[in-house]
Amino acid sequence: MSVEIERLSKKYGSNYAIREVSLKVEKGEFFIILGPSGSGKTTFLRCIAGLEKVDSGKILIDNKDVTNLPPGKRDIAMVFQNFALYPNKTVYENLSMPIERFDKSERENIIIEVSKRLGIYELLDRYPSELSGGQQQRVGLARALVRKPKVFLMDEPLSNLDAPQRMSARRLIKEIQIENSITTLYVTHDQTEAMALADKIAIIDKGQIIQIGSPEEIYQNPVNSFVASFFGNPPMSIMDGKVIGLEGKIGIRAEDVILGEGRYKGVVKDVEFWGDRYLIYISFNDQEIRAFSKNKLKINQEIKFNLISIKRLE
Repeated sequence: MSVEIERLSKKYGSNYAIREVSLKVEKGEFFIILGPSGSGKTTFLRCIAGLEKVDSGKILIDNKDVTNLPPGKRDIAMVFQNFALYPNKTVYENLSMPIERFDKSERENIIIEVSKRLGIYELLDRYPSELSGGQQQRVGLARALVRKPKVFLMDEPLSNLDAPQRMSARRLIKEIQIENSITTLYVTHDQTEAMALADKIAIIDKGQIIQIGSPEEIYQNPVNSFVASFFGNPPMSIMDGKVIGLEGKIGIRAEDVILGEGRYKGVVKDVEFWGDRYLIYISFNDQEIRAFSKNKLKINQEIKFNLISIKRLE
């Protein structure tokens, strides 16, 4: 199913949480809403789910207007940040609730199939408090998946997991999404997560969409300084173009700085170890530029560098 949003707005009092947002998610697409805290991304997802009443605009799922339908009539499944499991019910009972309309044998077959697929079959008799964070996350996914939804809505489902669990869970989510061709809208503030998962990304800030594109498109061609300074790890260094003889702002990726030679000279101000390389912070004409280096440099040493690519920004 496709999901189409037309000029959606949501206000709290006189303040817009979401303002005139429009986008389209194609059938089977993994679409990520990426933005900083307070940007409106969770409110946007809750509007699509039917958990928030919109002030204006339309929500279409499979070309059907669902703007005023209750959540249960939208054929979607939502996975929350806190997994939203019922603590007084076993894993089996948590998984049974979304499919109570099925007869007992059909319900049991679905639960066994999904729980085995997600590696939680041995946990069906346990309560949420007896599970690790990673196990709870899998149960939350399973509860959404048993419904066999046409649309997944996910609100930062991995934020409570540690780094190894997040990596494993990312792969699991993507595998499930591709295997079942589930149209997915996924909210996160983690750009690494966004780049790893997304077919397409919408950057949101202050309730408005700033840019939509593939991870590669946004990384290579950010539309303005906000996107350039927010997207990428590390994000672009934003500088006044005058330092290299240009007008306006420019953005420079760390991998586009060649150290040890060139027409420019700066001073090393900080060094971070990134495993296979170092991230070097360089002071250059009272501004800062970041670069990668295979070698560890000394703080306060002078260094020459060159730029192989820059991006002009609004």
